[in-house]
Amino acid sequence: MTAQDLHVIVIGAGITGLLTCQGLKKAGIRYSLFERETSMNYRSNEWTMAIHWALPLVKEILPADVWDKIPDIACNPTVGIHSGLYPIINADTGDLITGVPYKDGLRVPRSKMRGLCAEGIDCQYGKTLVDVAFNESGKGVIATFSDGTLVSGTIIIGTDGPRSRVRETAMGSAEKAAVTKFPIFHTNMTVSYGDAEKALYVRKKFPTSYLALSQQNLHAFQSISSMPDGPDHPETWIFHMAMAWMGESDNKMSYPERLALIKGKAESLGEPARSAFLWMPEETEVHKADISYWVSQPWNNYQGKLTLVGDAAHPMPPYRGQGLNHCICDVSHLLKGITEVRDGKTALVDAVAAYENEMIPRGTEEVSCSVENGEMLHDWNKIQESPVFRRGFKPMDGHSNVREEAVGA
Repeated sequence: MTAQDLHVIVIGAGITGLLTCQGLKKAGIRYSLFERETSMNYRSNEWTMAIHWALPLVKEILPADVWDKIPDIACNPTVGIHSGLYPIINADTGDLITGVPYKDGLRVPRSKMRGLCAEGIDCQYGKTLVDVAFNESGKGVIATFSDGTLVSGTIIIGTDGPRSRVRETAMGSAEKAAVTKFPIFHTNMTVSYGDAEKALYVRKKFPTSYLALSQQNLHAFQSISSMPDGPDHPETWIFHMAMAWMGESDNKMSYPERLALIKGKAESLGEPARSAFLWMPEETEVHKADISYWVSQPWNNYQGKLTLVGDAAHPMPPYRGQGLNHCICDVSHLLKGITEVRDGKTALVDAVAAYENEMIPRGTEEVSCSVENGEMLHDWNKIQESPVFRRGFKPMDGHSNVREEAVGA
């Protein structure tokens, strides 16, 4: 099958979908990208993400001129891509518990990473997928959208996130594709103190970010999100902050009510977490994140004409910093297979099977591990045994101590 014969339909223009299309474009393979949101970064809620072991794969996927801009989107441009120890601290005292080693890591804001990956990529926005059908000839797939648009292609790739519509087709029903709710009250905030001294103080010990674990069985997180006017203007620095604890709370709380709840918990914390949260402006919008997961399992790929990538294949709790890295790994592996199809080295059905045979066990393992890790990080008596302490940021390999109840089996 030549590059002209291939036409890849990609559903979902998050970072994973955009990276997929960057790789396809680089390989000279036709693609059509569809996104249900009406524009890029339509959602205002911002957060930051760490890329570490998968960073070399990003370099392989992106065109050289796009990759060269990667350091420019770093949360903290003064350090950019760097190696070191990620600080996990005692939230109650401010003392360091451990430093998790990483090599050539980069923390980026979601919006800037998405913007970079979108450079030169054609995307059709406002397109909601409603049906996936397969040609009777067995040689293609047809995607139907809510506005009546029909698009035919060689393969459809679901990069449409945790609540993937493509996954419903792959699993044969919405019920089998449904995520499991992770029972945690998790908040995300975008904060600017508007005060140079405060901004410098909260990041003095930890230049980019830290994770703080408390005997109250909660976690607090702070990271530089961006420096709009550069490192010499800390009064304009923007921070991504989060606080979470196991158990459910009223999801109908207003922003001020959530802010008061968080500040109440911050009162007993040590520095720098205490001031970082107590100094949050009263107008801070406290978003409650919906943390959920779906344990990867074999699906119907319709003889290689459908597959899943990224959060559509393995949505997981974010407490070990693995989600984006595995998304990138998926894209890299699938692109290699599709490129071999382009070059006539393998059939599409075999390329997709090879991709899934590697990815599904990896996804199963990592989702299970992330669920386990998320529970243990919010239990003071178990944090030292959690995967992030034992394994760091390395991808799991042969993780066997997974309780069936933890993964909803």
